[in-house]
Amino acid sequence: MKTATNTINPSTVLNYITGQLDEINRQYHDYNKLHLSIDDTGQFIQVNYTSDAGIDAPLTSWLEMEQVETYLHNYQRMFCLDHNRIDRFFDMTEATAILPISCLRPTRKRPKGIANAFMYMRQAYQGLIPRRKPISIRPSAKGKGLYDIVDGNSTYFVAKQIGMKSLPIKIVG
Repeated sequence: MKTATNTINPSTVLNYITGQLDEINRQYHDYNKLHLSIDDTGQFIQVNYTSDAGIDAPLTSWLEMEQVETYLHNYQRMFCLDHNRIDRFFDMTEATAILPISCLRPTRKRPKGIANAFMYMRQAYQGLIPRRKPISIRPSAKGKGLYDIVDGNSTYFVAKQIGMKSLPIKIVG
């Protein structure tokens, strides 16, 4: 009798796992990058990471594909940010509106500020620190319906990178 695992095309499962891994790396980009190692038989996979210092290390032993799916699902639940839950990142009581991110124009970009913003966004999401204030904006001279970011440029870049489609804003001028 054939089991369900014998009838599934391994390359389809591997494509799914790779997509899941790409999504995790997109969401959890501040420290480690996950990658897969496949054994010589093509039957077992090991989940590894590369730290920001360039050190490679295994996270798991050799697993079957179904085990890798479960591991990545649990990893994502524990460490990744749900970009649809802006209420977990921001104090919504201070917001005057929620705008599509495409309407916002950053006025500066500082790599260190973005790295810090990611850490603060993660901590706010996890409830370790108070939620972030809304992005402060003013109408842009570049076009109707566009707004320049006065305060929150780094938060904007982090939000965009983790896939947020809109942000709470506060109009200041």
